[in-house]
Amino acid sequence: MKTVFNLLQQAEKYLTLHNIEEAKLDSEVLLCGVLNITRSNLFLLRDKSLTPQQYIKYQTYIERRISGEPVSYILEKSEFMGLNFFVNKNVLIPRQETEILVEEVIKTVKQNDNLKSLLDIGTGSGCIPVSVCKYCPDISAVAADISSAALEVAKQNAILNNVSAKIIFKKSDMFGDISKKFDIITSNPPYISEREFKTVQKELLFEPKEALVASDDGLFFYKIISDNLKNFLNENGFAFFELNSNISNKINGLFENKGYKNIKIIKDYSGLDRVLVIQNG
Repeated sequence: MKTVFNLLQQAEKYLTLHNIEEAKLDSEVLLCGVLNITRSNLFLLRDKSLTPQQYIKYQTYIERRISGEPVSYILEKSEFMGLNFFVNKNVLIPRQETEILVEEVIKTVKQNDNLKSLLDIGTGSGCIPVSVCKYCPDISAVAADISSAALEVAKQNAILNNVSAKIIFKKSDMFGDISKKFDIITSNPPYISEREFKTVQKELLFEPKEALVASDDGLFFYKIISDNLKNFLNENGFAFFELNSNISNKINGLFENKGYKNIKIIKDYSGLDRVLVIQNG
């Protein structure tokens, strides 16, 4: 049986041959998943041989990755805000860009003692409310999603990160079944246009299309949010929405046309418009 070192070399070459950009990293992370170890321990085992079962499992993982399936779906886990999250094909994989939104929420909560309640619309994996509740002890949240399957994933992540007592999970089509106001409203809504979706990387095709694509050139859900925000956000409350940077000006305009004046845009690590922040009042 080949050693860890030999297998990693072989897998990296194979992934590179099939145009997988992070071939070295992916080969290591997938093998760590098979062996149930961290990457820091992987090279301590470079001369270890895999069992036949482990070898077959690793081969299967590599073939799945070659098909374009993201590593997070193969291993059913993802890291976000320094926390571990369970993910499957019913939810989007949490992304670094969304951490910018969560960091801005946490910073705002620490600057405003009166912010206690949060509503997350289209919660998916629950990464936003789970992270905020984890790092802000006084916050409680309602996590809403139209997908029952997504809500089950979010519930697991609240349990995994010991915040399930602070979060209510609610099946709701946007604001449809929400009946009260909140100090904070967050959302990372579907915002890719059908035109943009035709050019996405193959990895994105494994993620739920309904969580990615929006009609009206990506504006559909932002329009619903801008139409309803005042009915659900407390006076002096804050709203945080992830942006499609290609249409950020149009999204900003939707809220300006509804009379919101205290608006700012946070850029991501590439200098693109990524988070819209609104204070009500």
